[in-house]
Amino acid sequence: MKILTFIAIFSIFSFNVISQTWQPAGMVTDPGNKPSISVCGVNSVYIADGSLNAPKVFRTTNGGTNWLTVPVAGINNEIYCIWAINENLVFAGEGYVNGNASLFKTTNAGVNWIPILTTGSNSGHFTGLAFTKLNGNIFGLAIAERIYRTSNSGNNWVEVNAGVVGVSNAQNSLMIVDNDFYGFGMNNGAARIRLTTNNAVSWETQQVSISGNYTSAIAYHSNKLYGVAATSTSLPMIGRTTDGGATWSSVDIGSGVTGTCYFVWIPATPVIYILGSNGGIKRSTDNGISWVTTPTPGVTNLTHFDFMHYGMVIYGYAVSSNGNVIKLADTLNILTGTGSNNHIPAEFELSQNYPNPFNPVTIINYSVPKQGSVKLTVFDMLGRKVSELVNEFKTPGRYELSFNGENLSTGVYYYRFEAEGFTETRKMILVK
Repeated sequence: MKILTFIAIFSIFSFNVISQTWQPAGMVTDPGNKPSISVCGVNSVYIADGSLNAPKVFRTTNGGTNWLTVPVAGINNEIYCIWAINENLVFAGEGYVNGNASLFKTTNAGVNWIPILTTGSNSGHFTGLAFTKLNGNIFGLAIAERIYRTSNSGNNWVEVNAGVVGVSNAQNSLMIVDNDFYGFGMNNGAARIRLTTNNAVSWETQQVSISGNYTSAIAYHSNKLYGVAATSTSLPMIGRTTDGGATWSSVDIGSGVTGTCYFVWIPATPVIYILGSNGGIKRSTDNGISWVTTPTPGVTNLTHFDFMHYGMVIYGYAVSSNGNVIKLADTLNILTGTGSNNHIPAEFELSQNYPNPFNPVTIINYSVPKQGSVKLTVFDMLGRKVSELVNEFKTPGRYELSFNGENLSTGVYYYRFEAEGFTETRKMILVK
C-alpha cells in the first residue's frame, strides 16, 4: 500500500478572544442535582435532568427570556444527558437505573419521544452523548458503560467493541472530532483515554501524564493533534498533547476549578473552556497552554455547560443545580502575522502549487472567506483518490500545507478543493 504524508504548516490567521462576562439567562424550576445542557442555536437551548420517576426537560428559543417545560411522556427515569441537533431533533439518555436504560429521540421538539436504544440487562445507564455532522450525515456516539454508534441520524445504533472494560461514566468523557476520530476516558488504572482514529477498526490506550485513575474529561482540536484531558482528582493539573496523544505533558491551570470537570473545545479554533464540579469556569485561547477565569457573578453550583460557534462569536450557556442559567458571547478576534485583523479573504480560492513540477514536496495554499466544511483531495490521472489532505471545519483565513509525494510514481496528479458549493481542481506534476 502506498503511504502519503502531508504537513499542515500554518494558517496565516490566529485568534484571540474579546472576552465578555457571563450574564443571567433565566431560571428553570427544580431541574435536579446534575442537569445537563445542550445548545443548538444562538437562542435555542435544552436542559434535562429530574429525579427517579420524574424526568424533566426544558427549552428556550429566545436566549433564556422564557423557559418552557417539554413533555416527557414515555421517559420514566432521570435524564442524565441530552444533545440537541436542532430545535426539533433531540436525543436524551436515561441515567441512574440498573439496567434496561433507554436512549430516546424526538423529531418534534419533545411532543413525542421514541426509544431507539436500550442497554438491556447490563448495569449501564446513559451518561454521555456526542454528535457530529459531516457531508450531510449525522454521526453520533452514546456511552453507557459501553460505547454505541450511529451513522444515520440516530435511527440505528450498534455497540462498538472498544476492547476494554472501565469506560468512564462522567458526562463529558466522550469525545468526537469526526466519524473516524473519537474516544473516551477510562475509570480504572492510571489516568488513561481510549482512542480510535479509524472508526473503531482499531483502538489505542493513551497514558495521560496526570494523577488520578478516573479520566472524567477529554477534548481534541479539529486537527486531531492537540488534546487535553483531566481526571476527577488531577486539578489544577491537566494533561495536554500536541502530537495526537503520542506524548502528554501536565499543565497547571491555576486555582478556581476543582473536582470532576468538563471540556468543550470550539472546533477549528485554539479556544477551550473547562468547568469544574465546584462551578468554576476557565478559558484557554492558545490550545490549552494558559488559562484565565471567566467570572460567573452571583451563580454557583454550575453542573454543565455547552457552546456553539456561529460566525465569529462563541455562544455559551451553563446551568446550575438550583436552576439558574447563565450565558456568554465571546467574540473571536482574527490576528494576522502583520498585526492586521481586517483582511479576511473575499472568496474561496485554490492556488497553484509550488514548486511545480516538484520532487517530492510541494506547497498548496487555499483561502476560506467564511466558516464551513472544507475538503482538499489528491487524485491520480485515472481519477483514483490517493490522499485526502483536509476534511474538516475551517474558520475564515488563508491556509498553507505541504504535500509529500515521496511514495508516489512520477506523473500527473490533480488536487481538488471543495467548500460550501465551491469546487476547483488544479494539476500538479511529480518528477523524480
